[in-house]
Amino acid sequence: MALALTALLMPSVRAQNLRYDNHREVSVPEYATIRVGPFHSSWVVSATTGYRWINTSGVGTDFLFSGSRGRVKKDGSDFPIILGLDTRNYLIIGPHTDLDLSVSFRYEYYPLDTQESEFRVYLPTEGVTANLSMEMSPTPYLRLRVWDGFGWQADYIDARGLEDRYGGQRFENISNSIGVDGDLLLAERQNLGFGVSRSDRWALDREWEHQNRVIHAGHLLYEYQVAEYATLGLRAGLSHIDYPQTNRPSTLINEYMVQLGTRLTERTTATLFAGYAIGTISGSGSALAGVESDLSTAIYGAGLQTELTPRLTHGISYAHGLRGGYTSALEEFDSLRYTIGWNGDFSRWSAYTGFLIRDPSSTNVPGYSDWTSGVLGEVPLLPYLSLVGSVHYSERSNDAADGVAVDLESRSDYNTWAFKAGPEVRLTDEFNLSAYAEHIERDGEDDALDYTRDIVAVLLTYRHEL
Repeated sequence: MALALTALLMPSVRAQNLRYDNHREVSVPEYATIRVGPFHSSWVVSATTGYRWINTSGVGTDFLFSGSRGRVKKDGSDFPIILGLDTRNYLIIGPHTDLDLSVSFRYEYYPLDTQESEFRVYLPTEGVTANLSMEMSPTPYLRLRVWDGFGWQADYIDARGLEDRYGGQRFENISNSIGVDGDLLLAERQNLGFGVSRSDRWALDREWEHQNRVIHAGHLLYEYQVAEYATLGLRAGLSHIDYPQTNRPSTLINEYMVQLGTRLTERTTATLFAGYAIGTISGSGSALAGVESDLSTAIYGAGLQTELTPRLTHGISYAHGLRGGYTSALEEFDSLRYTIGWNGDFSRWSAYTGFLIRDPSSTNVPGYSDWTSGVLGEVPLLPYLSLVGSVHYSERSNDAADGVAVDLESRSDYNTWAFKAGPEVRLTDEFNLSAYAEHIERDGEDDALDYTRDIVAVLLTYRHEL
């Protein structure tokens, strides 16, 4: 349901359209470089190798390495070897039916063991994932999409379950989601949408078994295009979260909302939603101290995106909602995010800032807030030479009360800076040479969290499209 809320807040130039119009059309994809009858495909292989040196210092160094936290296992030199395969495959089955399979494989090998070697499948995020979907139109006014997403990945997550490559614990897991979405065009400006799905996640280490889960979800949506530039919708959603291998309580979340997508100007779109969510906690684990039996709250949010110029866009979004928690059964959240980006012929850059507040349903799980900001960019210096860099800042503030037995990361505030910059040289169409220096610094209320890390690397990459 958190993903559903996020989708509502992603402004789109098509925000005023019925969802019925947003299905994939059966046609030959532009990316295809291999064509055999109705089968169209694109394959890209890549290989990267070079040298990397790492040095970590500070009181928190022992906390990092002895606790196996962060992607780096130890300091020193290494010669990483990274192999990749990205493939997109498209099959035209009939005039109104097609199949799309996209999958990426990535293997990272560190022969001197400064970092865990990893096999990952990733699309669209890091890891090993495969995205399979089939579009079909059984009747002229009914469109269906059957989809499946598989993942095998190693996440680095903190005590709250959020990504933290600089100090999170390694969580290797397999996930799979399967579902069906449909849209029935009731009239020229009316659409009835529906969807059901199941998501499974399995930890590969016993210490993470408490995060094994099964989520069943479904939704029903009615949309009415009140004008050429605005669409009004009514949505009801349900999700059930179960942890089959532990005594953690199951969670049922019901959501009811009204949503509006509109084009305010030729270059500006907006999305609004408001409603109510009811969360119910059940099972033997719900009897644990500090766990409420249910939680309900108003849910609301808005998103706005503007195309300032054909190359410069920015957007802002806010949401208040209810979701399943990482350690607690339920949690309310508030999120605010702003992004701005430039995509030129040669240079590209983007900046973001966001604030997140979470209030768990369990009284023995403290709440917290996060503030993250960053800038990423690429600036050409010569036709074949670019400068690539990034700056990232994050700040964690915890609400842990005195006497609450929680881990170090949940009771101490801390912030993290990360700076990375270096040149990238395009040697040929298929060979790139890159070098970078990276500095990471974490500072916490507890000295055990303090550390600095410096990384220097030179890498040669080969990329070939079949």
